[in-house]
Amino acid sequence: MDPLKADFKRLIEIMGWSQTEAAKRLMKTPGAINHLVNPDHPNKPTKTMMQLLKWIINQERPDLINKRTFELKKAARTADHWQFSARERDLFRRLRHLPRDEQEKVYAVIRTMLDNAPKAKSPKTRPSPGAHSDPRN
Repeated sequence: MDPLKADFKRLIEIMGWSQTEAAKRLMKTPGAINHLVNPDHPNKPTKTMMQLLKWIINQERPDLINKRTFELKKAARTADHWQFSARERDLFRRLRHLPRDEQEKVYAVIRTMLDNAPKAKSPKTRPSPGAHSDPRN
């Protein structure tokens, strides 16, 4: 795959965007984005398109972009750094925009909700299909 196409595709994946979401963010059609990530299609992202994509990433995830070089940070290239889903990142982004005292209130509510949520059972403790839970059987 062309290195420019590969970089474009990787940046979209890091953000957790579908091609449709990337199209909306970059003001392109989904078909145009598909051409840019398709290794068999001759269209490639322009330098301007790559700069726009990095600018958007910098606005939403400043932890991923080096401010001096405007390139992806080395740490951001590992899967561990961007393992959060787009939904989770949206929640974090919205939390960061709240005043500090409001953030603390939201964290307290989330902690309480998580503490009271039903816990997932480990696969070892789940009854097998067809097993009876009634101790009389």
